[in-house]
Amino acid sequence: MSLHTSTGAPTKAQGRRFQQIKLEAGCVCCRLRGLGYTPPEIHHLIEGIRRIGHDATVGLCPWHHRAVPHEGWTRAAARETFGPSLAEGSKSFQEVFGDDQFLLVAQNRILQQLSLVMSVGAAA
Repeated sequence: MSLHTSTGAPTKAQGRRFQQIKLEAGCVCCRLRGLGYTPPEIHHLIEGIRRIGHDATVGLCPWHHRAVPHEGWTRAAARETFGPSLAEGSKSFQEVFGDDQFLLVAQNRILQQLSLVMSVGAAA
């Protein structure tokens, strides 16, 4: 699989960010709805039509990212429980979850909180 993207290959630090989002933080929208961890995909935020970069990424579950309902869910039930999907239109998605900048700030706060919990747990 090629890493040829508009943003190039991620640095080691960016790769760690991706792993922390995937393994610990989960979908930022599910977290904002109080649903806890949901396995995410990495979504690169854009400006115009170009990706901003690997540091401007958030975790979105398949529903919030691509409008693929979770196993056993209908699209209507997913929309009702999880809110709108970005793939179904950015306007309704942003009305519920905020714009890209808000999601990036929320994602970074979640990562920061997880890092604090992990460091406290390691010190105990």
